Amino acid sequence: MADRKFGPRDKSLGVLSFLGSEGLRLLDAVIVGGGPVGCFVAAGLARAGLQVSLFEEHAQIGYPSRCTGLIGEEAFRRFFLPEEATLRRVRSAVVYGPNGTELRYDSGDDLARVVDRPLLDAGLAAAAAHAGARVVTGVRVEDVAVRSTHAEVITSRGDAIPARSVVVATGLLSRLPRRLGFPEVPSRIYGVQAEAEVEAAEVEVYVGHEITPGSFGWVVPTVDGRARVGLTAYDRPLDRLARLLDHPRLRGRNCRLTGRPVVAPLPLGVLPRTVADRILVVGEAAGQVKTTTGGGVYYGLLAADIAVDVLTRALAEDNLSAESLAEYDRRWRSLLGREIEVGVRVRQLARRVDDATLAFLIDLANRDGIKRAIQSHRLFDWHAPLLSALLDGPLSLLRTLRV
Repeated sequence: MADRKFGPRDKSLGVLSFLGSEGLRLLDAVIVGGGPVGCFVAAGLARAGLQVSLFEEHAQIGYPSRCTGLIGEEAFRRFFLPEEATLRRVRSAVVYGPNGTELRYDSGDDLARVVDRPLLDAGLAAAAAHAGARVVTGVRVEDVAVRSTHAEVITSRGDAIPARSVVVATGLLSRLPRRLGFPEVPSRIYGVQAEAEVEAAEVEVYVGHEITPGSFGWVVPTVDGRARVGLTAYDRPLDRLARLLDHPRLRGRNCRLTGRPVVAPLPLGVLPRTVADRILVVGEAAGQVKTTTGGGVYYGLLAADIAVDVLTRALAEDNLSAESLAEYDRRWRSLLGREIEVGVRVRQLARRVDDATLAFLIDLANRDGIKRAIQSHRLFDWHAPLLSALLDGPLSLLRTLRV
């Protein structure tokens, strides 16, 4: 790609109208993606006194919402997430399995919150703007051209915006990481969800081959008489959602969808690398997702926190090489790598467990020490220690099952 001249080609449509009179200055960082992860990075860099612009392709932050909105208490405590986004707190859940089996869990304390994701995202975007970042909506980043002295961010309006660094926080639907030479995540699963009218007192989880082999469905209550109903599936997500809605426990409560189902891919595994010269990939686009459940907000924020630290230092030292930014890659993998890997392995095992075995395991959990192990760990976001304890103890028999 030939070198581009800095600034908008057509000032009537260019970034000048969005960024103000200083819009053509060399920015310290451009953040691509206005979800929680992108907004967090933008806020952190702006608080460090850096010149930051964030671009979100949709006209409004937080839309369209594809998230179940179930976020652990740990995330709220650690990152001071917007309290106003909380719809309800979660202390208990029930798992419904094949052949009428069920397993109930009650923590006694708040484990997680059901949130209004658009409101959460808007709050984080407002925090970024308050810190000094420029938040631009309705403009898509099409490409990034990395030069020896800077990067040029090419937008859907034809602008070429100069920046010292670029953070890609887009999610799996974006083609931008592949255009920048990053490989795809190793595998993916599809999530599908819709708003529904149904009475639910607690989080409900549905497992079994008749619904979604090797995965699970959910009913997550939001406000009285309403819930988010969905599942993750390796194939035919809409057909499998119809099967979930036909489950006797939902059919008997006249569960009725009030919106169109939304389908989106989720990563199963991480990118082999998440840095290049002047580029970092953060969040779902990097595969930084809790692979046991598909939740990405907390893991993405943990990685984003590392990205802010590493990028702030790299910008101060004026060393934006891949070798310098590799510290980000090493640190987030040290923190999250085992959790993600264990989650992938558990999902692989789950795909080989038939309904009879699954029903047996749920019955076993009610009789044996599995509930006690779960109670003792009480970890909503960190599953590897619990899964290891179960496989070394109450579920050690899985090693002998032909699954």
